[in-house]
Parts: sequence; C-alpha cells; structure tokens
Amino acid sequence: MSYLPLSGKVTLITGSAGGIGFATAQRFAAAGARIILSSRDRRRGIEAETALRESGGEACFIQADMCREDDVCGLVDASIERFGTIDVLINNAGPSGEAFGLSPIHELSTDVFDQSMHVGVYGPFWCCKYVLPHMLAQGDGAIVNISAIAAARALPLMGAYAMVKAALNALGRQVANDYAAQGIRCNTLVVGTVRPGTGDVSTLPADFDHTLLDDEIGKTTMLGHVGTYADVADAALFLASSSSKYITGAELPVEGGALAKMQYPDYSTVLK
Repeated sequence: MSYLPLSGKVTLITGSAGGIGFATAQRFAAAGARIILSSRDRRRGIEAETALRESGGEACFIQADMCREDDVCGLVDASIERFGTIDVLINNAGPSGEAFGLSPIHELSTDVFDQSMHVGVYGPFWCCKYVLPHMLAQGDGAIVNISAIAAARALPLMGAYAMVKAALNALGRQVANDYAAQGIRCNTLVVGTVRPGTGDVSTLPADFDHTLLDDEIGKTTMLGHVGTYADVADAALFLASSSSKYITGAELPVEGGALAKMQYPDYSTVLK
C-alpha cells in the first residue's frame, strides 16, 4: 500500500476553484486529504468539486467571499458541520481583477486598495481567527499561507499587492509564534511567477500570451524558467505534512531562485 502523507486530513483551501488553489486541492486529494474547496464563484466551485470527485478524491465545495467576515465564519462552521474538524488551512485566496490594484500609488484609489486588503489580509485573518479554536481543541494543525515575492521585492505598479502580501507574511510569523506551544504550525510560501501546467485549470485569460512569462520573467530566475501551479502545490503539501513537523514560522521561496539572484547584466565576458 502506498504512503499517503495527508491520509484523512481535512483541508480547507480558499480560492480553490482554479489556479494554484485547485492544483493544490488536486495534489492534497491525491495525498489522501479530504478537501473543502472555497470560492465566491459558485459555478466554478461546483465544477472543481465534481472534477476532484471524478478523480477519486473526497471533496465538497462551500461558497464564501473572503471580503465578508460572515461568509468566512459560515465557511468554517459549515466545514466543521461536514467533517467535524479542520486539520489544515491553506490561505490561498488573494487579490485579482480590479482588486489587484495595478497602478502607481498616487493613482491607487482607496476603494481598490480596500478591496485588496479585504481579500488578501482580512480574509486570511478571519480564516485563522475562526479555524484556530478548532485546531486548539484538537491540539494540532497546520496553516500554509500563499504569499508572493512582491512582499520582499518592489515590482512595477504592484504597491497594493505588495502591501497585502507583506502583511500576510507578518500574519504567518505571528500565528507561528503565538500557537507553537499548542501544537499548531504556520508557514508561508513566497511564490514567484508561475503558470498553468498540463491539466491545470488556469485563472488567466484564454488568450493570454505566455511568451512574457517564459522568455522574459523566466530569465530573472536562477533556473531560467517560471514555475507551475504544481510546484506551489508540492511545496504546500510538504509544509502541511509531517515531513515538515519541525518547521514553523518559515517563509519558503518557491520562485526558481529569483529572490537570490541580482538582476545585473552578465559581466563574465569582461571580467575574465
């Protein structure tokens, strides 16, 4: 019998109707976890639940908007009613569309910034707030936050997104510190640019040109290419499983070495 690292573990994944969230749900289901999918998009969420079930996974979809505290509280309550516990929380939902706030600071509207903060900071805060009591009651649990390199490096026109992800990193450190003695671990993935892999449900527009990702952004990494949703899912699985039982409060880069690489021209030919 093959080893399933998350056998029977109830895992709540926010923003999991597509993209990194759904790829993570697929990976965790294959590892034996019982999956709670969540998204504000009911149609896509039900499609994701159906796909997981058809592949042999145990999953249910619960609609929730991470911008609304009542929705998050209801999501946790419904998860507990369905499965009796939550062993793993993946805070994946983040700003998208208009809430991404792609503009210089002086042109960034307060309303858009507020949307970004609600989905990317308030949402994970509320998830932790309402999930942690259940983890405390059982004396263990693992939380994985999906952050981004924008939290550590300034990127053009991404001020709102950068502030959101930096706050998420801080939340992860605080939860790790405050709940370690109670057997609860919290770690954060610092994700670089990633793209859909084979079979992934993309959150990118259907006509999106991947040339920029592959040819230009890929060059900024040490490995020379961008990653895939599955790369993030594998890292999340590691941090959620007992394989990382002595790791908490960490910010694990999943970015091909982009953060460690200085973005300078290649001087090797003139320095010989």
